Amino acid sequence: MPFLHTLAVGPLETNCYLYGDDKTGECAIIDPGGDGERIAAAIGRHSLQPTLILLTHAHFDHTGAVAALNKRYGARVGLGEPEAPALSNALQSGATWFGCPFEPAAPDFFIADGQRISIGAAELTALATPGHSAGGLSFLGDGLVFVGDVLFRDGIGRYDLPGADFETLRRSLRRLLSLPDDTRVLPGHGPATTIGRERKTNPYLAE
Repeated sequence: MPFLHTLAVGPLETNCYLYGDDKTGECAIIDPGGDGERIAAAIGRHSLQPTLILLTHAHFDHTGAVAALNKRYGARVGLGEPEAPALSNALQSGATWFGCPFEPAAPDFFIADGQRISIGAAELTALATPGHSAGGLSFLGDGLVFVGDVLFRDGIGRYDLPGADFETLRRSLRRLLSLPDDTRVLPGHGPATTIGRERKTNPYLAE
């Protein structure tokens, strides 16, 4: 069975997820938005072996510790290709807007819609969910989906940032809502929820 550990990191308390193979400890670091030493401490505490850094998108609050963790573990960095410029540019990442420090990073590979990503015996499937950003991805796993900033408990992602688009975001939300109701939603900020709960109660999803 896959394991999951969650940390809230960085200046905007972004949810960073450690997800992977429970038997071998091989894991992916999903959206390491800052506090690299805290993330490394959690990795050590659980005896994990990071092989991948997966990004739902490249806003600064999701990438703040990418460079440090890439250097420390040699974990390969993957994201949607349209997000690549923001990974190395403080203005495009939003760091300049918020007056936050920025450390550029570089991708090792790009992830396409429908691509399967193996993490030992665990597996994730990438779903293209742009709209909050130009090339946003969600990662669908064993009964759960990492959605970045597209969908929140009782909320949806912003669409007033560079590369964002409201109609595109709406299409991505419809795609997520096509998942089973019991799918656990793991957002970039705030508490986890389920597809069924958001379908019924999220005020932004009312038709």
